[in-house]
Amino acid sequence: MTLPRLHFTSLSEDAVCGDIVRTYRLAAERLGYPTTYAPAAIDSSAINILFFFWDVPWESLASLHPNCIVVNYEPMVEGTHAWNANYRDLIPRCYLWEYSKTNFQRHRELGYQNADYVPLGWEPDAARILPLPEVLPEEARDIDVCFFGSLTRRRIDILEALMARGLRVEVTRGRSWTQAEREDRIRRAKVMLNLHNWEESRVVETPRLSILLRHRKAVVCELYPDSEIDPAFRDAVVGVPYNQLVDTVVALLADAPRRAQLERDGLDTLQRTFAPPDIGPALDRYFAWRAQQPDRVPSVAMPRVTVCLAPDGTRDDWLQDLRDWTLQADVALELVVVAAGLSAAAEDEARAIAPNLRWIALPVACDRATLRNLALAQATGDHVVFPDAGDRALPGRLQWQAALLAARPDLDIVGCWSETPAGLLTYAQRHDEIVAEALGSEPLRLSACLVRRSFLDRTGVRHDPEFAVHDGLQMLCRCIVAGARFAVIPELLHRAVPVEPPANPAHAASLAMRARRAVLRHLLPRSRVEDIDRIAQLYAHLWPPQRDFAEQLLRTVAHACAALAPDSTPRIDAEMLTRALRKESLRVLQVFFQAGLADKPWLESLFETPEVAAWLGPAANQLPVRPFRD
Repeated sequence: MTLPRLHFTSLSEDAVCGDIVRTYRLAAERLGYPTTYAPAAIDSSAINILFFFWDVPWESLASLHPNCIVVNYEPMVEGTHAWNANYRDLIPRCYLWEYSKTNFQRHRELGYQNADYVPLGWEPDAARILPLPEVLPEEARDIDVCFFGSLTRRRIDILEALMARGLRVEVTRGRSWTQAEREDRIRRAKVMLNLHNWEESRVVETPRLSILLRHRKAVVCELYPDSEIDPAFRDAVVGVPYNQLVDTVVALLADAPRRAQLERDGLDTLQRTFAPPDIGPALDRYFAWRAQQPDRVPSVAMPRVTVCLAPDGTRDDWLQDLRDWTLQADVALELVVVAAGLSAAAEDEARAIAPNLRWIALPVACDRATLRNLALAQATGDHVVFPDAGDRALPGRLQWQAALLAARPDLDIVGCWSETPAGLLTYAQRHDEIVAEALGSEPLRLSACLVRRSFLDRTGVRHDPEFAVHDGLQMLCRCIVAGARFAVIPELLHRAVPVEPPANPAHAASLAMRARRAVLRHLLPRSRVEDIDRIAQLYAHLWPPQRDFAEQLLRTVAHACAALAPDSTPRIDAEMLTRALRKESLRVLQVFFQAGLADKPWLESLFETPEVAAWLGPAANQLPVRPFRD
């Protein structure tokens, strides 16, 4: 198969950020993709991968969509240069590669629709590495401290404080340095400085650190337990909070042996533990998403679809459901009705609406799962629908979903966006994210899906009669465990009725927890059974009111997520799964704080464990209290 050409471009100066673009380009070329590069130039004949487009209106890129990927390299916090109307309008519309776990965690708040976490990584050939013999001797270094980057008030305060100590400080003023100027100043500096430009950001500026370590420099870096940074960087720099930066720089300047050790070991540490960016899975997800866009899915001639209706006599408007399904156009529709406790007159009414329907009458009432299984046993269509009573399929739904299944033989289940009394449910569009959302509060609804019947026949997946409630969730989760591949059409094609609250909330929560436990067991194959059982407690109806319970639960989730190396669970993207579990854990923390069972010192103590810090850090500004702040 011929791979499409990827065209890389950037609106940043090559001398400033060219190594970032080259890192991703080299990663793509190693996967066999043909690539081109031109600064500030788009190529409409290729897939465009765009860097530093943070002040470009969507209208300038709309004609490229969906043949472009925007790569975000900005901390998305209020006050930054990227927090502008153009960029905040662009990023929800485009296909996004996100460099920051913190931004990725806030995807709903930021409006991301299709985003992958694709971090920088370490690529040795992206820029020159200074050979050891070219490191200047101590006596030849005439700059004490060097910093390059934009100057915000908090950065200026540190730099001025260093100058007030009598230090020789070199800093960019008014313009960016050329590459030659930057390399000259870095070589002449004894200490390089790295600090946030905005107080609200905890995303460490790893591109700058990468440059500094390539030049074998001793670096003082603003760093906290909740900072977002790869552990390899923590070991390669001297990291301290903002209010300790000045004293730490002064102490390091006076300690030439320690600086020499950092210069020798920093780059080696980075090269030994930091890998190139793994963009292969991200590109696979992008191309799968691109293939299901409306302009790329041709219609199909009269797909054969079976609608499995299971009226149980509790609703008087089931005939309207039947009538609505008959309105689906351009589909060879098979209507199967398995009726429990309905009269012969009801059958006559149904046949008046749909003369060719298949009617199976049961003499006694029966649970919905059994009714649906009986209907499925009678189905002959290529695809099946399991509608909920009162739901409405909007015009064209079945044709559109069937067309996508025809165009994508790898797919088994296709959903769509749904309108509910509470508002529009804009489900995720890609398989990995759909599976992750099954662990959240608004999973894809089975009634909004078209299911390939051959998948159900091959796997034997059926509705479980034990699930008197959440039977749709149970079926969805069983499909996930059986290896179903999902997609969602990003159009409103389904209207759902209100969900009645369960008569027994504790029992309903227990069933939902059981369904999700099976998914967790599938997605976390390295975790012990007892750990899976504990993680499933995220979905319990009530939790024991002990802080030890919350701590054990959080540590177990953090440990499970830490074991998710990018290639350890091919069933789903590791970071999407981590984000879903982190979101549920935030709910636990919120409840324990509201109940007075948790406090800030306890939360900060959790960050003393590195894997908990790495896991909770990206959600630091979503925690009940912000740790490590006065």
